[in-house]
Amino acid sequence: MFQVRVSQQDVKARLNVTDPMLYLQINDPEVQISSQPLQLEIHQPAAELVIDNYPSDYSRGIKNNMDFDRDNARKGMQTVYAAIGKIASEGVMLSKIENKGNPLAQLAKASMDPTPLEITIASVAEPSIRVTPHEAEIRVVPGRVNIGLNQGTVDGELQRGTVDLTMLQYPNVSYRFVDSRVDIQV
Repeated sequence: MFQVRVSQQDVKARLNVTDPMLYLQINDPEVQISSQPLQLEIHQPAAELVIDNYPSDYSRGIKNNMDFDRDNARKGMQTVYAAIGKIASEGVMLSKIENKGNPLAQLAKASMDPTPLEITIASVAEPSIRVTPHEAEIRVVPGRVNIGLNQGTVDGELQRGTVDLTMLQYPNVSYRFVDSRVDIQV
């Protein structure tokens, strides 16, 4: 009887696998913002204030030399006119001696009478006040916003993976023919 015997040897292999690695270095992006605020500059020169106290001083009797001299001259003239008037009126009274009167007694009595006291109430004049304002100078310096961008970076390094194959056993197929008379192996 003729027989074929087939024997098979499978492959035996060893795999050594190294995984791939990806190393990433990331630098984040940065936004730098700086600002300068708005500036408002206001400058106003001082107002000019002129106060003239002369009218007030004059009404209180404080006078400059020219007004003092003029007022004294006017009062002197009034005093002279009053004295002339008094002398003239006394002369008229003395001329009445002929009319059987006593004019000397009347003149003495009139000179003994106190003159009535005069009180004058007057308001004091206001001082002259003048204000000259100056306009304000306004200057606006606009603000600024400065923006700087530092772009981020990504650096990558790839270590490739490896696969090592080591054959431990090779495949083999063997055929054997068996007969009572012939024994052949292939």
